[in-house]
Amino acid sequence: MNVVGPRTVVTLLVGTFAAGSIALAQPVPARLAALAAKAQLGGPVAAWCSGQFRPKRPRAFAVAVNSSVLGRRYLVLDADGTSTLLAPFDRRPDLSCYSPAHARKLDLIIKRSKTLHGRITPRWRTTVVCAFVDETTAVCWQYSPKERRFVQVGEWVT
Repeated sequence: MNVVGPRTVVTLLVGTFAAGSIALAQPVPARLAALAAKAQLGGPVAAWCSGQFRPKRPRAFAVAVNSSVLGRRYLVLDADGTSTLLAPFDRRPDLSCYSPAHARKLDLIIKRSKTLHGRITPRWRTTVVCAFVDETTAVCWQYSPKERRFVQVGEWVT
């Protein structure tokens, strides 16, 4: 008998929105590998996605690393090689990057779901990063120009 887990349910529901944004088990692009080396993450990139996280800045990467130095962490790597911690994660990394429009569509799916509970409310025109921090909880962030840091703009539980 096959048992469908919470991540499978989410994948089935949002797969059309995440197409091309989830990069788990895909080769790391050379540009990302160079940024990761410059940031000295202390471990390999386990998952990644790219986006326009800050206004008027080059595209960057959200990554998951299992680092001997940092532990299991989600980070944003900017084009200059600096890293910003988003959150720690348990077990297997699972992250996606969404345009604000796709994040709003995902929010509608979550609202209509009987098994998902939460919401996503993008506040700016930049990319939204969503990642599972444990087996059932996903958190979403977006860069706040006013606060000059990534802030939580959503969360859902399966």
